Amino acid sequence: MSTSVMLRRAAAKHCPVCGTGHLFRRWVVMADSCPGCGLRFRREDGQWLGSWFLNITLAQAAVALVLIISVAATYPYPNMAMVAAAGLVAACAVPVAFFPFSRTIWTAIDLAMRPLAFDEDVAPGFELGLELEPVGAPPAGLDRP
Repeated sequence: MSTSVMLRRAAAKHCPVCGTGHLFRRWVVMADSCPGCGLRFRREDGQWLGSWFLNITLAQAAVALVLIISVAATYPYPNMAMVAAAGLVAACAVPVAFFPFSRTIWTAIDLAMRPLAFDEDVAPGFELGLELEPVGAPPAGLDRP
């Protein structure tokens, strides 16, 4: 499965492997595994550090953009209280709003960097995809009689 397909599915808060939705019981409570294919979202300890990084990066970019727009809109006499309030709202709202998306997008990025293995308990139809085809071929350099 291509990385672009996994990222598109993840951007819609769906499982990057099978495309199943409804992965969150509440806005910030993600299921332990996909109801469609069985993918465990927390594949190892520290799994969610990448999603936190994505979330914080987007929040910082949003705050910077809000501050620039606020100052530009009120130039040459910016109202600093309004600018600060707008920045504070963006700093608080963006991480909460983007949280589930950061989780599913990070899962897709992680799967692109570390593809599924046989021991990850994913339904067989989704496991390794095209990587299964060469398994039946003999290793290179070995000739069978």
